[in-house]
Amino acid sequence: MGTRTRPTSVTRNTPASASVELDAAASDDDKLTMSDDERPLLAVDLYTEPGRTFRVPPRWYREVSANLSIANLDFDDFADSADQVGTFRGFDG
Repeated sequence: MGTRTRPTSVTRNTPASASVELDAAASDDDKLTMSDDERPLLAVDLYTEPGRTFRVPPRWYREVSANLSIANLDFDDFADSADQVGTFRGFDG
């Protein structure tokens, strides 16, 4: 099996290849998902700012997924609302 390395850049015009590169880069971050009691998933922007991330605890996954899939909100809306450690825990107010 080959060794995975972090990508040096992500090509904005090729989201499919960016997804593969980011998958390889996220392997280290998956340790947090598997070790944290809350099991926060890693959300990765593949379009606007490829490589930008935030964490999503399962409790908030439905809200994030539904709003992104119908384009009601953008990735930035959730990432900008993440707490100091980069985890989205709902919108204030």
